Amino acid sequence: MQQSNRPLGLFHSDADLQLARENREREPIRGALARLERPDADPLAEAYQSALRGQLFDDIEAGCRAAAALTQTDLELTDDLTGIKRALAWFSVAAMLRDHPAWEASWRDVIAAWLERFNDTGERLRGLWLGAFSMAAGILLESDDAIQHGAAVYRGTVDQQIHPEGFLKGIADLDGAPGRYEAQVSGSCALVLLAEMAAPIGLDLWSYDNRAVSVSTAVTYTHFYYFYPEKWCWEPDLSRERTTAIMRREGAFMELVNRRAPPAGIEHFLAEQRPLFCAYGGGLTTLTHGLAPAKKRRWQFW
Repeated sequence: MQQSNRPLGLFHSDADLQLARENREREPIRGALARLERPDADPLAEAYQSALRGQLFDDIEAGCRAAAALTQTDLELTDDLTGIKRALAWFSVAAMLRDHPAWEASWRDVIAAWLERFNDTGERLRGLWLGAFSMAAGILLESDDAIQHGAAVYRGTVDQQIHPEGFLKGIADLDGAPGRYEAQVSGSCALVLLAEMAAPIGLDLWSYDNRAVSVSTAVTYTHFYYFYPEKWCWEPDLSRERTTAIMRREGAFMELVNRRAPPAGIEHFLAEQRPLFCAYGGGLTTLTHGLAPAKKRRWQFW
């Protein structure tokens, strides 16, 4: 039976999970499955893993555990960058439970309240993640206004904030300030998540560009300095150890990039980093996106 591309989460479809099931003994899926079974100290990450396990194995009890964890997780969210990212992780888990018996109707009220609470302060990196937050909330609430706000943040960033070289203006180019590579990675992650969430609802942000500048421009820049931190000019003493740790924490979005528009040499990055997992950054993306679907064969009459 042909599998559909019906979204089962914010970032993956029924077809993505079926591809993983059919290749469970093949890398990188085998390694990702091992990561799925490993407990996580973060309750939100653990809830994500339970929800994904429930979908992958049609495990009702795993979905119930995810719902219970989501309900019990103390989310005294601040409206800073960390709070927005954790809210996005919460949304990612909730999205996987939309068709589960444990879905709580009251979650919609929680999401709507958060959407009203988080305001744009003008801080650029926070604003990017707020755009991803708005897109995710809009999908769960079926709010076109929230979805379009997220899309506008994405397009505005491509139009005004991605330098033709690839660095994110006002985010990476603060000369001498600490954490500039981490900020570049985080901003690239938010952009990729926006593009990926938009695709199943009919918004093609992946192909959006302004004079050949696009999300791929930012991602290629981010990817290059992962391997060559000594060339990074925005902060002193960036090391390969640090770039590796930063991507280990938030680089799960690179599997989405590999599926859509891989930069040259990404296979070396994936060999070092897989399995990639970030509860707010796309999830266990090595499982959901680590293999590419087979290309459809064209009929030929000769």
